[in-house]
Amino acid sequence: MIKEKRIKTYASTLVIVLFVIQFVPLDRINPPETSPLRAPDAVMAVLKKSCYDCHSHETKWPGPAYIAPVSWAVSARVSFGRRALNFSQWDTGNKTDQRARIEAISNTVLGSRQHQRLYYAANQQARMSAEERRLLLNWIENVKREQRTGSKNSGNTPQDKTL
Repeated sequence: MIKEKRIKTYASTLVIVLFVIQFVPLDRINPPETSPLRAPDAVMAVLKKSCYDCHSHETKWPGPAYIAPVSWAVSARVSFGRRALNFSQWDTGNKTDQRARIEAISNTVLGSRQHQRLYYAANQQARMSAEERRLLLNWIENVKREQRTGSKNSGNTPQDKTL
């Protein structure tokens, strides 16, 4: 009898705590883009599908992002992702920063791993196909070439036309 009463007390306390934590404010905003990435439409489509929820100011906040304590984890991952790489602030920083951003994308795509397994498990449609990976890698190589040579893609060579 005492054990049953103790379980009810714990359960009631848990319900109250879960209710109260819903009122903890979180930073779930999408600020305006200051200098967004400009890339070919096909590249943008892949990045928006697979990367923008955590790495831009265009986050589509899912339902669980509004229910604590899950919301805390989602908000923290998005904040971390935006600090690591933010497509909405692409042109900020110097040339070294831009090279580092391209290299980070390259390493993630080349690694053939989804760096946020839980996100991709819950959002199967966000996974990149092999073709999408190839498209991004071609674009990355083109950007690296532009950074090295200072010249833009002419669109005239067979390699340039893959974008």
